[in-house]
Amino acid sequence: MNPVNIHTLFNADKYHRDGNSPWTFFAYPTSLAGEHGLPPDDEAVWLLGELQERGIPVGIWVSEIVENTTFYACPREDIQRVRDAVDERVKDGTLEIDFCARRSECLFSLLSTDT
Repeated sequence: MNPVNIHTLFNADKYHRDGNSPWTFFAYPTSLAGEHGLPPDDEAVWLLGELQERGIPVGIWVSEIVENTTFYACPREDIQRVRDAVDERVKDGTLEIDFCARRSECLFSLLSTDT
């Protein structure tokens, strides 16, 4: 597993405060976040480390825009690099198709309760 370097994460909040819109590509409930704000999904954590290892500036963004939601984010100019890296991992079978969307949905479904 590629370890995530918490100290070198892209600061999406500062990027946003500077008038830019970070591009988000994975979301999970903030209330489920573990140590350092990471999601409770080993493969999603691995993906963040993988992107960092490739030199892509990625970070964790707890946005005030959507309540109880934390995102993986990158600068807009790096969108294609993230897409290419994820597509490469889908093609080699490391990640499932639509990994980010499927895992995000799965993590949010953990908040659902039957009444």
